[in-house]
Amino acid sequence: MIRLGDGGIVGYRVPATLVSEGLQHAKNLESWVAEFGHRLPSTKDAKRGVLCVRKYARWVKFNKGGELRMSGDFRQDKEVALEFMNRSRLLWDKAKTWFPNHHCARVFRDLTQFDLDVKQDRMCGLWPGCAVNVALEGRPVQTSPHRDLSGFMHGMSCLSTFGSFTGGDVILWELQAVLELRRGDLFFFTDHLLNHSNTAAAGSRNSVVAFMEDRTWGWIQREFGFADLRRQPMLDRRKRYKRRGKEQRNH
Repeated sequence: MIRLGDGGIVGYRVPATLVSEGLQHAKNLESWVAEFGHRLPSTKDAKRGVLCVRKYARWVKFNKGGELRMSGDFRQDKEVALEFMNRSRLLWDKAKTWFPNHHCARVFRDLTQFDLDVKQDRMCGLWPGCAVNVALEGRPVQTSPHRDLSGFMHGMSCLSTFGSFTGGDVILWELQAVLELRRGDLFFFTDHLLNHSNTAAAGSRNSVVAFMEDRTWGWIQREFGFADLRRQPMLDRRKRYKRRGKEQRNH
């Protein structure tokens, strides 16, 4: 567990051996890559330094009118995306079980208390979607330093790695910390607050991150008719942060 000086929890790791017997949750995803990896388009995420990322989610991003819809990657990949969701179900069930809700009760409540739509389950356990980072051309997934600024400002995401690899530890830059993350481990963390990347890896290192975007939380508020009073101060701070960054770049 990673705590800040004020006691706030920003990271929580669960070893793979506690997640499922024989690391079956990781094996399911590895079989998906072996069977369908060659059918995935090479869609480079330049900001994060990933050659192939597929986002399978219910989200608001890119949708006119701020409506909640299936992501374009999910619609494009069709049966490949559906098969990923089928094979990742064990992972998300276990992630929900291992989420540190005894320490982060408010986060757990926010992620679970509202339905996204009638008879619609969240795609990834607690989360409405995930980003799948796939090793291509013999190059393991190795991300550049970044923050996921569009993530739910009061939430936590879940990262898990799979494949046959060495290295690839997670760097948390503000904390000046390096976290050993092995095949099938779960790492719950505030990826929207902490700049993170991973060390050099060898082999076939893939990863998946379950998340909820902040715009989805805004959609939930509109849909259920309430206002999160924590939201506006956070938005104001984000605007000030972006403004300062722009001013620094201009100088």
